[in-house]
Amino acid sequence: MPPQSNSSDLPSTSESSRVQSIYIVRHGDRWDYTHPEWKQSASTKRKGDPSLSQLGHEQARQVGRYFDKLFTKENIAAENITLLSSPFLRTIQTSNELLGQMKITQGEKDDTIKIKPEYSIFELDLWGQGLHESLPHMEERECYFPRIDSSYEALFVPTLPESKDTFFDRCDEAMDQIGKAYPCEEEKNQVLILVSHAALCIGLVKSATGCELEEINPAAPCSIYKITRASSDDKWSIDHHSIDNGMNGYTSHMKDIGTCTRPWNNFHTRCDENPRGYSGPHGKEVDNDQ
Repeated sequence: MPPQSNSSDLPSTSESSRVQSIYIVRHGDRWDYTHPEWKQSASTKRKGDPSLSQLGHEQARQVGRYFDKLFTKENIAAENITLLSSPFLRTIQTSNELLGQMKITQGEKDDTIKIKPEYSIFELDLWGQGLHESLPHMEERECYFPRIDSSYEALFVPTLPESKDTFFDRCDEAMDQIGKAYPCEEEKNQVLILVSHAALCIGLVKSATGCELEEINPAAPCSIYKITRASSDDKWSIDHHSIDNGMNGYTSHMKDIGTCTRPWNNFHTRCDENPRGYSGPHGKEVDNDQ
């Protein structure tokens, strides 16, 4: 059974055992799902890189306000927070919006926390759609998003195309390298924020905790997964999927999750009994939206 937790049994933050937390966040509601006509008029070079919708921008701001209250309550300093973002526009917009709302955490200088473009957690492409060919150079991104840390070097760039097996291998490698690059230190409580896509939310949680796919709640837009470990323990834990308001696909910080960018956890094998390949404890069929 994989390690699980809830807010009442997290490791204590004694002087000898600090806690490291990773918050894995899906991007907000997508513009092209709310406005499907966009793909008919968008530049061929950008069809795989849509923006957030108006709702998606607001969802991202709600994540930021939630984090600001949480980190202030837990006395987490801005210098102890690292944000890694997939390089797609919708994830960078989500990162930028949420950081803009962390006013108390960052104090007078609201660009203390930078956006580090991390390619190891970028979008899954099982269907050879060429989604990644839409990405511009990071220098272009930086012109419009000055919080981007252009000096940051990604841990690795995944090889495409991927199968399901190689995708999960990629998630294993990403979590392994993230754990090595950002080790749990005894001197301070550390927080990592990973802003990514639905498939990566599920895959990274699976890799980190050892949970089965059925034990991971579907990733709604701007949902949050919190995994934790103590400096004295290499094992990551996550709330059980049945815990009300648990941090296993948490959405209570949002007023509206929308209906176009749907909750997603579609990794099971498709068959007559399960035509969409859906998995997840809620047992609700949803489309293949990422």
